[in-house]
Amino acid sequence: MNYPNPIISTNNHRLTSGFGNRPNPTGSGTEMHNGADFTDRDRLERIQDVGILAVADGTVAEVINGALVGWTVAVSHGGGILSRYQHMKSGSIRVKAGDSVTKGKTIGTMGTTGRSTAVHLHLGIQEGWTSGLNGRWVDPLPYLTGAKSIGTPAQHQTPQTPISGAAAATPFQKGADTAFGVGDKVRVSGVAVGAWGTTYTGGTFRVWHPVYDVIQVDGDRVVIGIGGSVTAAVNAGVLVKT
Repeated sequence: MNYPNPIISTNNHRLTSGFGNRPNPTGSGTEMHNGADFTDRDRLERIQDVGILAVADGTVAEVINGALVGWTVAVSHGGGILSRYQHMKSGSIRVKAGDSVTKGKTIGTMGTTGRSTAVHLHLGIQEGWTSGLNGRWVDPLPYLTGAKSIGTPAQHQTPQTPISGAAAATPFQKGADTAFGVGDKVRVSGVAVGAWGTTYTGGTFRVWHPVYDVIQVDGDRVVIGIGGSVTAAVNAGVLVKT
């Protein structure tokens, strides 16, 4: 899947493990997965280096090599938001603490250092960060899709201006008949399967499925997807419950 804010050089992301509780790899119980794991959809990391990109402008807070996380770069983006890129290839890191980075800058290469069974990228996002590992871990996907904005404190984010013109969505009025909740099944109104829909910020995405899951709701911005994998953030006015 391509994201508006890509984190791998191919921008052909395959989500292999999402944020939240998952089976413990040791074989008993569950564990909290505090980020999201990605490979290239065509598994190019098996045969070549795949670059890791900064998801937004920021300053490198630290570069570490931990027993569990492997080679890791942490980037502070302001507003209490920090991104962490883990399991990077040894010797591939191109930045150091204190460096300024821009969105899309290659900071290293996907690897399998630390507690890792295969080459992949673990991306973690912390909100309310000030130093170290404080702050709270949150799902990175809304930041990759543009449903959340990096650089603005999450608790103070204001909805983006809905698109205008011929493609504008119907303004969303929250109410008993129109409110959406996480887990609802919805379809994109007026768009045939295989045609292009319009994202919340005015971009486009291909509508490959007749029915989507609601993954996140933030005012009139609704993140939809399939099986926990984000497809797009759209204006609620283009969605119809099924």
